[in-house]
Parts: sequence; structure tokens; C-alpha cells
Amino acid sequence: MGLTGDDIRNFRFRKPAIGRRGYRREDVEAFLARVASALDGSGPAVTASEIHDAAFRKPPIGNRGYDEQQVDDLLDQIEAESKVRFGA
Repeated sequence: MGLTGDDIRNFRFRKPAIGRRGYRREDVEAFLARVASALDGSGPAVTASEIHDAAFRKPPIGNRGYDEQQVDDLLDQIEAESKVRFGA
């Protein structure tokens, strides 16, 4: 059924286009680690509203983080599944 913790851990994000900074990698990775643990059942549940409200800082100037649209698309997929799995 849907995404697993390993799917989340193994997902690889692109860098944003030149001139864009994207989302700070460490912020995205820390949040997705919580999600992966919840999906594995080894951590507390993460609600759909927590996923929906997730916000990530920009990386330092001169660095490119993760592509914002790709991260947002994955979060949308996780949010939809979490409503079924964990409730809103």
C-alpha cells in the first residue's frame, strides 16, 4: 500500500534550476526522516496537517538545496496517503 519508509529514505531530489536556491537539504531530510519512521511504525505518526504545514528554509546564498516543486510533489503524495493511514 503506497509509500514505505524506504521509499522516502531512497528518494533523490534534483537541484533547483541555476539561479534558484530551493529548500535547505538538512531541513527536508530531517522532516522526511520523521515521515519515514512513521511509515515504518518505528516513530510517532505524522499527521496530514503536519505534512501540509511543513516549511523549509532556503540554503545559504551560493548553495542550491533541493528542487522545491519536487519536494512539494512528494509531500502532496505523502499527505494524501497519511490521511488514509494516520488520519487528519
